[in-house]
Amino acid sequence: MKEKYLITNQHIKKELKQRPGGNRTPRYAVAHDTGNPGSTARQNFNYFNSRPLEASAHVFIDDKEILVIIPLHEKAWHVRSNVSDANEWAIGVELCYGSSINFSEAYNRYVWFFAYLCEKYQWNPEICIKGHFQLDPKRRTDPLNSFHQYDKSFPFFIEDVKYELKKRLVNHDEFKETATSPDNLFKVQIGAFSSRENAQKLAAKAKAAGFAVYIEHN
Repeated sequence: MKEKYLITNQHIKKELKQRPGGNRTPRYAVAHDTGNPGSTARQNFNYFNSRPLEASAHVFIDDKEILVIIPLHEKAWHVRSNVSDANEWAIGVELCYGSSINFSEAYNRYVWFFAYLCEKYQWNPEICIKGHFQLDPKRRTDPLNSFHQYDKSFPFFIEDVKYELKKRLVNHDEFKETATSPDNLFKVQIGAFSSRENAQKLAAKAKAAGFAVYIEHN
């Protein structure tokens, strides 16, 4: 299915200390806002890619882009390590806001991306989405910085994510039903590999998603 929004992967340089590396399966996501009104996703990428810093996040979202600057399977320094294990296990997602940004458009992308993560990792939004303000309440108030300026609350945000997730799952089921109907037979090639092992790995993922799979070898 075609996604509602484009996710752009443009990663900051590996040698920067704000990209510590690692290879983990994320367990939850943390909702942030930039705390820097008016800064765009692209401007934040340029900033984090330009110098050594003590902090980082995986994703920046504004009214035009969903920009992944650190791969989701890597660590990022987005919550103090002495108050949470978020750096080790969570995806940090930053909302860009301010007078130069259409908040409604940015918020819709923000909600959609969290729903996308919940589908991708099979998370319950009520359990697996944390606000930065919840993890570090003595020092941080985001994403409430931005939410409260536009009459949003964190529980309202979670409900929006749940609704978006429900729409994604319904659309996915409808797609599967149509594609596998006896009246419709379509063949879709999703990969071509020189390595049979790699072909089998992708076939396993497709089978797990509920699709009939076979491997041809020419």
